[in-house]
Amino acid sequence: MFDTCADEFGDYAHEEILQALVTHLLTSGDLDQLCDDADLPQLTHADGTPVTITSARAYRDAGVLTLDRGVWLELSDGSVFGLTVTITRRPHDEVTLRRR
Repeated sequence: MFDTCADEFGDYAHEEILQALVTHLLTSGDLDQLCDDADLPQLTHADGTPVTITSARAYRDAGVLTLDRGVWLELSDGSVFGLTVTITRRPHDEVTLRRR
């Protein structure tokens, strides 16, 4: 089981799992519903329709002296946001990957 997960997530499992989780959370529901669930105000266009996430793409920082990963979000109002998963420390002990 570990080998399958290790193949899927590579040498940087923490970063890739967090990146995949953020991407999933932000694309699993409508943005207005996610805002409702978090008790936040909704973003709306001038006509009152909710702003939506039109695209969420994972990215890896240039691979130059960093392990950072992130997600680019494109919204229906034309705005683009980059969310970065910044790595400041790696685990000291061995970590095992498993599926539930």
